[in-house]
Amino acid sequence: MRIKAIFVEMLKHFVSNQNNYLKGFLLSLLIIVCCTSCFKNLTKLTVIYENNFDDYNLKGIKIHDYYGPVSDIKIQTYNGNPVLGRFNSSGIELSLTDLPQHTAMSIEFDLYIHDIWKNDLWKYSFDGADQLLTGFSNDSTIQQSYPHWLGNGSSLYPATSGAYTNNLPGACILSGNPHGTSLYKIARTFLHTNSTFDFACSDAGDYFNLPCNRSWSMDNLKITLINN
Repeated sequence: MRIKAIFVEMLKHFVSNQNNYLKGFLLSLLIIVCCTSCFKNLTKLTVIYENNFDDYNLKGIKIHDYYGPVSDIKIQTYNGNPVLGRFNSSGIELSLTDLPQHTAMSIEFDLYIHDIWKNDLWKYSFDGADQLLTGFSNDSTIQQSYPHWLGNGSSLYPATSGAYTNNLPGACILSGNPHGTSLYKIARTFLHTNSTFDFACSDAGDYFNLPCNRSWSMDNLKITLINN
């Protein structure tokens, strides 16, 4: 409002003292300056990937298990809602190309930790570099590494620390347990300028290849470009 008031007063001054040609020129100049000062620092957000898996479409996500690529569309219903998963000793990869100009990125998703986890490993990476390698626990007698890295000397935390909720039923072996699944809201914003982006996450731990005992799934994956 202060900027507008200044320009209005300037405009009144010039209108009362200059000829018509100069009036038009100055009016155009004031509009350009005003628009430039108001909009040059605006941050532009562009959602480049979004998937809630409700249509059972992987939208470019590739799935692998311990032995290699998997062709199955791993989208299942959990608690009445389609989710990507469930996974055990396996993971996902998403590669994005031809990204428009940007200075940063943000990524967010829901992570479900199902059934028997005892500080078992889960990690995610950007462009091949691990961003978090941590451990989760659904067992109140066993602490977990999250929200810190696994094995870096940090103190352990009580099971389900940092969870959005742990009042969700298990997916399989603990399906009768109302606290058998923990939901974590993962969100990260980071500097990024490349025209490509690779996202991956996976797990490892007990109950190898036994997804009824231990598994994880994902929902509401969203990736946004930030340009300022």
